[in-house]
Amino acid sequence: MNRSLLIAVFACALLLGAGAVSGAPSESAFAQQDIDPDDILMSITIADDGDAIWTIEYRTRLETDEEEQAFEELQSDVEADPEPYVAQFQDRMNTTASSAENATGREMEITDMTVSAEKRALPREYGVLTYQFRWSNFAAVDGDRLFVGDAIDGLFLDEETALLISWSEGYGLLDASPEPTQTRSESVVYTGPLNFASGEPRLELGPSDTTSPGDTDTGTDPTDGLSSSMVAIAALIALLFAGTVAAAFVVLRRRDEGGDAAEQAQGGHEHTETNADDANLSDAELLSNEEKVLRLIEREGGRMKQKAVAEELGWTDAKTSQVTKKLRENGDLDGFRLGRENVLSLPAGDSDSDSE
Repeated sequence: MNRSLLIAVFACALLLGAGAVSGAPSESAFAQQDIDPDDILMSITIADDGDAIWTIEYRTRLETDEEEQAFEELQSDVEADPEPYVAQFQDRMNTTASSAENATGREMEITDMTVSAEKRALPREYGVLTYQFRWSNFAAVDGDRLFVGDAIDGLFLDEETALLISWSEGYGLLDASPEPTQTRSESVVYTGPLNFASGEPRLELGPSDTTSPGDTDTGTDPTDGLSSSMVAIAALIALLFAGTVAAAFVVLRRRDEGGDAAEQAQGGHEHTETNADDANLSDAELLSNEEKVLRLIEREGGRMKQKAVAEELGWTDAKTSQVTKKLRENGDLDGFRLGRENVLSLPAGDSDSDSE
């Protein structure tokens, strides 16, 4: 991989991201980017004046010598000339902030944009591509209260993404919608898959000696009544992040890929057709979502690709991820990565099954 090739791939990814943003975004737009970092952390630190410092980390495991070398070359390119990486991302974020400004009525600006690449032990070795910037007036300020979330209304988090929102000492959380995955003394965490509804996420912050979450007297949220078009703005942000990181991870993920693309795509769908009259699924309408997944995988021999489960049940990727994650946490299902695919298996199933 040389520097000119990397920048060319990066520019192409940004153009793809821009095209997706211009229309009504959809869940499938992410898959079309062919982006698969192992995890993404979006960190937002709220200042007392409503400004926010954003840090977005895209992490991929470095498991082979080729991956190590590819990331080291990327790291050298970023350190030697970060401008090609910063400029396009800055333009897209300016567009996003402008849309949020129109919807919220607050003047907003994106400044202090930086990019960096480093290897990090987490504890396994990862390559981490990081963007950081300041978003002015990201939160609404009303006296001693801060209202956070209207600028990213309806944000979608996939299963590899976590959102961390933190604030300065002296403030406390008065109210949160929806309930965070984790609540800490000066931060909350939301982990995907999670599709925030219109009007979410919403946090109300106030002096730490005021009322706590659950109290009814929490003041009036000045962001109430915002247009539902903010859902599209939040989806735009998610697409923007996906498009920007494509340069690093498309190079890493595709470096060993050869063969015919159509043949590879066909291979990802090899599974037995579902028979609507199959006795194992005849009472599907009486089963819970978890039972449907377990029945289907059992019928297929104890192992299936997660993508195949979604197709068989007619579910979205987000819904499938949410249901299977719960099953894995309860010990009813095992999961592992096979290339770019998530594979699900029954704990007592036949590990040699190839029905998926």
